Amino acid sequence: MKRKRKRLHKKGNMIVFPGTVERLLDQAEDAMQAEEFEEAVRISEQLLEIAPNLSELPGILAVAYYETKAFEQAKTYAAQWLQSDMSEYFEAMELYLAICMQLQDYVEVEDTIGALLDEGVIPSELKQKFIYLRELNGRLLSRFTDDFSMQPKETVSFESFLQMDGFQQQQMLAQLENNGAENSQSLLAEIAVHDELPPVLRTVALVLLRNTGYENPLVIRKFGRGLSVIPSELPLPGEDAVSKEIFALLQDSLDKDPSRLSLIEEAVRKFALVSYPLDWGVPAEAVASAYENYSAFLFEGTPLPQTALHKLIFEVDQDSGEAVE
Repeated sequence: MKRKRKRLHKKGNMIVFPGTVERLLDQAEDAMQAEEFEEAVRISEQLLEIAPNLSELPGILAVAYYETKAFEQAKTYAAQWLQSDMSEYFEAMELYLAICMQLQDYVEVEDTIGALLDEGVIPSELKQKFIYLRELNGRLLSRFTDDFSMQPKETVSFESFLQMDGFQQQQMLAQLENNGAENSQSLLAEIAVHDELPPVLRTVALVLLRNTGYENPLVIRKFGRGLSVIPSELPLPGEDAVSKEIFALLQDSLDKDPSRLSLIEEAVRKFALVSYPLDWGVPAEAVASAYENYSAFLFEGTPLPQTALHKLIFEVDQDSGEAVE
């Protein structure tokens, strides 16, 4: 019985070594999983040269280009993804529409969603999601066509926001950051204080309120603690006095190990973003010492002390759902 041969890929007149395509594809998918989108683009562009018809490439490139804000390229590959993989059609369609909105192709979004709704092809569990997306796009289209001359109403109700999935919620806040946060302070305030929303999402809402000069007090609860704040008076995440002191202490203690210092500084920044506006709840010296212990745990396998502070640092840093860019 003859052994099945793998297909050989060519680059020009040169035959690519067997297994190269599979290895590069694995690397691209690993980069996507790790949210290293620039690396995913680099590897995928190599794959384009040697295996341009690889079915996995349009989806990977569409997402990676979108995440690196190369929206024109992302739109091209999102369109290809729509045509190449019917099993992920509506996932690809959501991304395609989000890209169009970033490019201010609001008419195309309206026409596309309208056609999908008219044809009745949207699955029932996704229908409300597309309706909300159409609502958001309609408001952006109105603002765009009026050349921003009219004061926009609040983008959506808080109840509508809660019905969106995480991707849509992020898109909503990104749109408000670009144009409209001043007119959506009530919505942002409700998001910021809602305990059941992801902490990073609430942080973004609070930062937008800060940037618009919102002066009404809000009570923010995270990780079992609460704090009453006036958003306009807050520093940005990681720029408060405690965080700055922690960075200085860690630089003094870990300056001879740059790679370890860099990793731990990222862990501190992540905590500052996720827990904002609350800090660690203990003096900076204790926090810096805890992060030194955490670095020994990561690099040397030293057991991590089971204090409340160490457990909190570990929980926040290991939670990939709260990854920050």
